[in-house]
Formats: sequence, C-alpha cells, structure tokens
Amino acid sequence: MKTVELLKWTMACALGVFVFASCSDDDDDDNVPVPDTVQMAFEQKYAGVTRVSWDREDGGYLVAEFRDGGREHDAWFTQGGEWMMTEVDHARNLQNLPQAVQDGYAATRYAQEGWRVDDIDEIQRPAYETIYIIEVEKAGQPDYDLYFDVNGTLFRELADYDDDRHHGLVGNSLPDGIRQYVEANFPGARVSDFDRERGGYEVELVYGGRSVEVVFDEAGNWLRTVTDLRRDIPAEILQAVNAQYPGKRIDDCEYVETSDGEKYYLIDLDNYNMDLKVTPDGVITETPDY
Repeated sequence: MKTVELLKWTMACALGVFVFASCSDDDDDDNVPVPDTVQMAFEQKYAGVTRVSWDREDGGYLVAEFRDGGREHDAWFTQGGEWMMTEVDHARNLQNLPQAVQDGYAATRYAQEGWRVDDIDEIQRPAYETIYIIEVEKAGQPDYDLYFDVNGTLFRELADYDDDRHHGLVGNSLPDGIRQYVEANFPGARVSDFDRERGGYEVELVYGGRSVEVVFDEAGNWLRTVTDLRRDIPAEILQAVNAQYPGKRIDDCEYVETSDGEKYYLIDLDNYNMDLKVTPDGVITETPDY
C-alpha cells in the first residue's frame, strides 16, 4: 500500500467518521466505507461475526457479506443503520429447510417432474414472516423461483431473472389502506410477502395457522381472500365431491371469498384436468385448471 493511501486509511479509522470493513479480518480491497451507525447496527444484530465485507447496492443500501453457521449471509442496511433484509444461502440443501417447506416443495410438479434445485435462499425481513425461495431448472425450460411460506405453501412462481440478491424484496411495505384492512380483518396475522401484480396488490399472510392470500385492486379495494385448506375439507364438501367423483384423490383445497359475495371451495383433483368450484351447499361446477 502506498504511503499516502495508508495515511488516509489510518486517519479515517481514527476519526471515526467511517468504519471500513477492511479494518476487520477480511482483506477485500473492494470494500466500501461504512458509517458508524451501520457498523454498530450490524454488530448488535450479528454479534461475534468478524470476517465481513461490504458492498453498496442501488438505492444506497449497504450489504454486509459474511458466513455464519456455515452458511453465506447478505444483510441489507440503510445508510441510517436500519436493518432491511437478510438473505441466507442454503445452496441446494433442501434438508436445511423446515419440514413443512420440504414437504411443500415435494408436492409441486417441479419436484415430481424431475426439475433440479439450483439454489435456495431464506429471506428474513422486519415485520415479515420468513420465506424461502427455491430456484429450479430443467433442460430446455426457463428457470423458476418458487416462493414458499413457513407452512410450505407455494404462493408465487416467477421466471428467474438472475436477481440473486432479490432487490425487489427490500423496503417492500404495505400501503396504509391495505395495512389497516389486514389489521382489522386478520388480527395478529403475520405477513409473509406483499407484491403488486396484474393491476392490483397481493398480500400473503399466515393467519390462524393457515396460509391466506388477500387480493386488492389498484385503488386498494378488497377483491377476494383465498385460504389454503390443503386437505382439511369440511365433511359435507368432501362428501359431495366423493359422490360425484368416486375414487378421485383431492390434491388441494382453497376456500375463496369475493367482494361480490361469492363463497366457495376450489378443489384440485389429482390427475384431473379441471378444478372443482364447490358452493357451501355442495353444488359443483367444473372450472379450467390454471
């Protein structure tokens, strides 16, 4: 290191204006200057972690890269020291994930049709439930990112655009009107994710031990709620399906409520190319399976 560069480095550390990650055990010349507030926030959240390198991302976020528990971590902070997100890299190891997530993945067509797990990320964010993103690939097919909540419910499938750091999940907060609706109608619910899709908004919740999707229009008006029942189906609905489709196995069931006043069960039969729309009184209508 040249003398002038060494002097600058020493003065900066001594003055305390910035803490350089290169002052730690990691000799990475690409490290960026990190404000004291950010360094202190990191040390409070990840006490005992010493080998850290820092990077700067779009939006001014500072990202700490380190290993903890044998796994790579990327922890995102604002310039003011607010923790925004941590990505934990599980490589391809499904066994690292909660059993419910392993089971949820095993039930997908990707697991059953020979897709290969290419990467797994655990996403931790303040005010959000932990989610898991499993990237899958198959020759001749585009890669996909599969989003699972803690119940193992697959709530989103997206073509993978090589956004390995999942920038879009940082600072993704609920609009006030939607937040107020969720708090009033789902007290104590834990938000798994929030996304703007198809001219509206989708909120993924864990509520009453179930995975729930709440959909709003562009103006924030409630459109529908979809509760994942899996195979926990009311006896009268199960009886109606078995009577009309004897021998068919129910693969999944969702309970749907809409702003138009509709209430019905949406049932997916194994090896059947139509879904069943079943009213609470047992009337069944076939609908295309998307």
